[in-house]
Amino acid sequence: MIKLIITDLDGTLLDDQKNIPPQNAFALRKAMEKGIHVSIATGRNYYSAKRYIDELGLDVPVILQNGAFVYMPLENKVLYESLLDSAIAKDLINYARKFDLDYILYSYFLDEIDMYMDKEHNGGFVTYIKQNSWRIRYVDDVLRYITREKVAQVVLIGDESKIWYINDIIKQKYPGKYSVVKSTVVDGWSFIEFFGPGSSKEEAVAFLMNYFNVKGEETMFLGDGYNDLGVMKLVGFPVAVDNACDEVKKEARFVTLSNNEGGVAFAIEKFVL
Repeated sequence: MIKLIITDLDGTLLDDQKNIPPQNAFALRKAMEKGIHVSIATGRNYYSAKRYIDELGLDVPVILQNGAFVYMPLENKVLYESLLDSAIAKDLINYARKFDLDYILYSYFLDEIDMYMDKEHNGGFVTYIKQNSWRIRYVDDVLRYITREKVAQVVLIGDESKIWYINDIIKQKYPGKYSVVKSTVVDGWSFIEFFGPGSSKEEAVAFLMNYFNVKGEETMFLGDGYNDLGVMKLVGFPVAVDNACDEVKKEARFVTLSNNEGGVAFAIEKFVL
């Protein structure tokens, strides 16, 4: 019996226009009315996810920024956070410049304007940059804005082999001091995120299962991207939307309809309601 449903947002719960299809919202609310816990696990920050949290009426802990931040919105209560040492952030940015990669500095989880850039991105994530323009501050040098001991995260964008090469260097210098998450690949451009230690969706989902006192076999997770792989292996009922990457589909117990076809609702109605 499913007692906890956790869904990814982009590419899963949301359609390509970044809206929650009505059937998805209806199915999740119906599950909540039956006493089933419902939450989200997203790479977005709080202010970027707030619209959907409010729309669903979630009054439970939510997983943000790929598990680096677990937050109770209604109580304004931080349940878990893992920040990245500023020394690591600076090294990542300097190596990104050396290898001609794009990069973004994220200041803190609850900063509404939290993204700092000093280089224009013209690759696969132009749409992402445009959609998040309201939270971006363009500066002369992002390094000048690393003023605290820790930051939320750093993202490197570009050739994946170069990013993993940099990761190997950083890992030797700072073993166990950070987490790395491959989020997605668009037109050959990889989007790879660096957080503080202990940051992943699967670790955050394990935190929520403990919080709600539910077992893995009582948990359904719905996702689509590389950053969802760990959770797919953790829960008892992993579901992939039809537009998910092949690696995620291989780990799924069920492949539902696509994000544009209300795939979340289809799976919930079929197996939970």
